[in-house]
Amino acid sequence: MNRYLLAKACVIVLLTISVITASVEALPGGTWRTGIKVQNLSSTNPATIVVTLFNADGNIAYTLDKTAAGDPLQAPAGGSVELYLPNYSNVAAGRYSAMISADQPIGVVATQTDYDYGLADSYNAMEGSPVIYVPYVYHGHNYWTTEIFVQNTSDSTTAHVYATLSDGTKTRTYTMTLPPHGLGSFDTSQPEYEDLGWFIGAAIITSTENVPLAVMVNETRVVGSGDANGNVLVSFRGLTPADAGSRVVLPSLYKEFSGVSGTWRSGIKIQNASDSTVAVTVTLTADPDSPTGPWTGKRSNLEIPAGGSVELYLRNPGILDGGASVPSMFKGYGVIESTGGNVVATVIHTNYEAAGGKGVAVGYFGIAKGSSQLSIPSLYGRWPSPGGGQWISGIKIQNVGTIDATVTVNFKTDPDSPNPSWTGTRSGIVLGPGQAIELYLANPILDGGGYVPSNWKGSASVSCSESGCEIAGTVIHTNYGRHVANMYMAIAK
Repeated sequence: MNRYLLAKACVIVLLTISVITASVEALPGGTWRTGIKVQNLSSTNPATIVVTLFNADGNIAYTLDKTAAGDPLQAPAGGSVELYLPNYSNVAAGRYSAMISADQPIGVVATQTDYDYGLADSYNAMEGSPVIYVPYVYHGHNYWTTEIFVQNTSDSTTAHVYATLSDGTKTRTYTMTLPPHGLGSFDTSQPEYEDLGWFIGAAIITSTENVPLAVMVNETRVVGSGDANGNVLVSFRGLTPADAGSRVVLPSLYKEFSGVSGTWRSGIKIQNASDSTVAVTVTLTADPDSPTGPWTGKRSNLEIPAGGSVELYLRNPGILDGGASVPSMFKGYGVIESTGGNVVATVIHTNYEAAGGKGVAVGYFGIAKGSSQLSIPSLYGRWPSPGGGQWISGIKIQNVGTIDATVTVNFKTDPDSPNPSWTGTRSGIVLGPGQAIELYLANPILDGGGYVPSNWKGSASVSCSESGCEIAGTVIHTNYGRHVANMYMAIAK
């Protein structure tokens, strides 16, 4: 699982785009800002970190080895450190990519915001791969467009990059040339993509030279200028063959799940990552606390051709076997099983009623293999946001293995937060195979009924104790006061 983290010393992980205090071509208007959260996965040694920012032409723009306050850029053992790029007075406004290196294993998550347009999301860092999958690509659908950012991670080889987009009825290929460490994008909002017409498809990103590429995807819905109702953003890293599997788990799913914060709805996009047609079965199961009560539904025998994709939008009627529908108020998880080859998957959640009708959206990618230990670099407990609102996090942990898993979650405060010595624990969570639990940090989730303190910012480490146990997780941050929400994947250690 080391695709999510850095080995010591020389192996470098990529953050595909860091946009700060600049309105840039191909992105929606307003001011974009990026924060990078780095968690030290060592439990015994501090991590010394170096962040290298590259311009789009591949030249090094800045090397950051200190915090914005001038302290050494280090994360304590098991803890995290945040780099909020607008706080670096020496870094000019602009668009950059970033590579992160450290002398200890680390996990990295980036968050980008454009509050002027009500847009924000988080995404996981990745290591480069010669083949990248993008299960969701939009054009001309309900204001949605897709921008696929690509960086050439090679130190010396120019890459001739191809994006092959297909929805099963039409296939188009687009190209660009990237110098070493260069950055570019395929953006379906631009005129050259008009021939796609109405399009919900998928993409495969490759290069003639088979160099390792890194990809970040922005799924953007811009209904109007400014913080208009319905403007939302979902961000993902690209998926690689290492993310593919014949069994892929989706920890978090909703169908018309309504509450005081609006109504959540989920779409699942499954992409064939093999060279032949696969047959797919999707099984949906309600969480123990789902208002639907115990419920399981299935969609069988979905055939996906090589390189193709299929979408299941849970709101649509009759998507299950026998013409059955997912019940309203469903909150649960899913398992995708394929025969004949491996698949990858992504999920998009939308809540257009949230934040007084401004709307929010988040997403994540399916998990083909779990781990006994997870890294969660970025968490908030009623953390105040400049300009209003507060950030609150929720963690969803799922047992993706075949045996029971006894789970412990250890919380640790960031060094620059109030009361930096505070720690907290939730232990003794027993999850049967396939079961999941959600920990919402505004609730009494700690041992003994304790709370994560208000005005808290930090990280967490999650583990299960049984030999051979496998867990996975997602993290969601909401800030309805700023009309945004973020989501990313827990990182397997």
